[in-house]
Amino acid sequence: MSRSVYRFATFRLDVAARELHDDGKLLTVSPKVFDGLVWLIEHRERAVGRDELIAAIWGRVDVTDAQLGQLMRKLRRVVGDAGEGQSMVRTVPRFGYRWVAETKVVDPSDALAQSPPPPARGSRRIVAVVAAAVFALALVLGAWAWYAPPALDAKDAVAVLPVAVEPEADPESAWLRLGLMDQIAERLREAGLRVVPSGNIAATARNDGTPLLGEQRVGAATGAGRFVVATTRRVAAGWVSRIEWRDAGRVLREVEANGDSAVAATRQASKRLLLALGRPAGTDVEQGDAPSEQWLQRIDAAVLDTDFATARRLLDEAPADLRNTPAWLLRRADVDLATERMEAARSGYLELLARLPAIDATTHARALIGLSGPVAQAGDLAAAQRSLGEAIALLRGMNAPQLLGEAFYGRGLFGMVQGDLDGAEADFSQARIALELAGDSLQLARLQGQQATLLALRNRHAESLAMWNAAADRFERFGDAEKFVDALGNCATEQLYLLQPQGALATVRRAEPWLARLDHPLSEALFGFTFARVLALNGSTREAREKFQSLLGSAAAAEIVGMSAAVQVELAQLDFEQGDAGSAARRAEAAMRALADPALASTLYARIRNSGWLVLSRSLRATAPATAETELQRLGPSPSEAGIGAIYRNLVDAETRWPADPAAATRAYEASLAAAKASGAPADIAEVVVSWGMALIRAGQASKATTVVGQVADWAGEDFACAVLQAHLYLALRQPEAFARAYATARRLAGERPLPGDLLAASTQLR
Repeated sequence: MSRSVYRFATFRLDVAARELHDDGKLLTVSPKVFDGLVWLIEHRERAVGRDELIAAIWGRVDVTDAQLGQLMRKLRRVVGDAGEGQSMVRTVPRFGYRWVAETKVVDPSDALAQSPPPPARGSRRIVAVVAAAVFALALVLGAWAWYAPPALDAKDAVAVLPVAVEPEADPESAWLRLGLMDQIAERLREAGLRVVPSGNIAATARNDGTPLLGEQRVGAATGAGRFVVATTRRVAAGWVSRIEWRDAGRVLREVEANGDSAVAATRQASKRLLLALGRPAGTDVEQGDAPSEQWLQRIDAAVLDTDFATARRLLDEAPADLRNTPAWLLRRADVDLATERMEAARSGYLELLARLPAIDATTHARALIGLSGPVAQAGDLAAAQRSLGEAIALLRGMNAPQLLGEAFYGRGLFGMVQGDLDGAEADFSQARIALELAGDSLQLARLQGQQATLLALRNRHAESLAMWNAAADRFERFGDAEKFVDALGNCATEQLYLLQPQGALATVRRAEPWLARLDHPLSEALFGFTFARVLALNGSTREAREKFQSLLGSAAAAEIVGMSAAVQVELAQLDFEQGDAGSAARRAEAAMRALADPALASTLYARIRNSGWLVLSRSLRATAPATAETELQRLGPSPSEAGIGAIYRNLVDAETRWPADPAAATRAYEASLAAAKASGAPADIAEVVVSWGMALIRAGQASKATTVVGQVADWAGEDFACAVLQAHLYLALRQPEAFARAYATARRLAGERPLPGDLLAASTQLR
């Protein structure tokens, strides 16, 4: 049979290799998107009905139109096909879809280098940078704990792989794959082994789009060095389950057991494995074969697979003796929480807690942890913290490290959002210990992110960057596209604070192949904001402005608290830099009024407020210098009351007083620079030095300016503002050769940003 390789536009699709290249670059494409693309191309001579496409991609028919529509949006993004243009995939109303792009079948040996030139189209690059001080509740952030206990060796952890079920077509096979995996993992955990949480394994399988995983893939994701590989098969007399214990690629133990059901056979095989390992195997009294217990296992398997529709159906159809039991109530509340039915989740957890003392301690703790979510979502973060504190008190005397880690993690997050950085640091450090003990690599990556936020809020940006990179690597190993791209975006944010805009652009480009796998409007809106910031700071101002403007009309962006104000501040900055101080003042004033909302009073929004205050002051002084100070006072409370930091309060004061009162302005500049150095963020230091240095140069004090400007010399090779300042200094010092070098650097970094007229004139004279 011939191997199918197709070319269309700039793409090369190799069906057998399951590879899609764009202009020679291999793209990361989810399995279902790839399957849908192949089916449409291979049947391009006709329209493909929705039911046919669903069956071809999912292998079943119980898939909603919404799921198909979601997948088609991903597919279109992969091939750069705007939904309105439909140059590749055309929607056939009330029927389905048809592939309409010109497509050729080519020889598989055809070199990738022979790709046709790309057609003219808008860039599909989306870059994600989210200021660590902004949108913390919308992101999962990460870092290393600065109180770091000796890390446990991840290779000591045991990973139980999804169970292979034979025959695969058996009606039971779908839920048994993860249900039996979880059953084995729980038995090993009860025997004292450190077992990777089933959710980590399920997430890896889900992200890879495969029901079964190999040891190498799971080891790469979780770091585990020991594996349990199980198979269960139906035979004439019932079921047979075989379990292998593998270490370093070798099978060290192998057991087998029979049973009337797959659950019974696997339970017995698990017991034999533990005995072979010299571990306690538990009592002979088992409840796993009871219909209610198996029903719960089915629900848990559906939740592991994030198939919440099936989980809810199973909850609704549960046997009479199971309904309204604590186990059933807990799972119903968990599913409500996972599907964002917050009020229903809150009611469910409260109903459980009302049954005290009849419920066991584990259920009690899980209900308290779950309750914190809807309580926090309703705005009562202090109550959410108290709920988690109660859970922590219960769990301290239990062997439940994963639950304990989740409780500390949540309490630390809510504390951080409320500004209790020291309390959050302590909680995150304890969460790390617990999650290490639980072997929960995925949750550890999320924890790293929250700790990185703390470092960023403390202006420890170099450390935060290192931690973000570590978190990104871990998310990449799990194949978690959303978290991986978010992590890279935050890496880029830290690079911007470190005055590394070109490095930030390289970082977000690393995320580019993964963007087609995203399907979360809020994440995409955040990526759009970040993309625009990185573009602006690399001189691509027109495209940056377009991205910012599109966010102002985005429904998803409107859902993110503070996003509109952040966008207005960025647009005000662009307006001011391009000479439109009037527009800059209007935008900045609107942003500062929005930031006066008590909901945005957190330190997480400090950088937006600082930037907005600075551009507002500058634009007002440019348009109405005589009334600028009065206007600033009219707009609201004093800067300190409005949450403006010392760096920016003093900087605005210095710029307002210069040159009328140089002595007072100098004192303000000195105070501002001292605060910036205390913060340690190069971006803050440069903001002060560029302003002060230019003030001195324009006042004819070039010699004095040398001391000030020299403090940003190390950043002049990559940061545009620092490069322009250095060029101005050398021009004022009448150093033509040094000026020529500095001017060349500024010109290289400028992009679409205009260079100052005096520098242009001086460069012309040197020619």
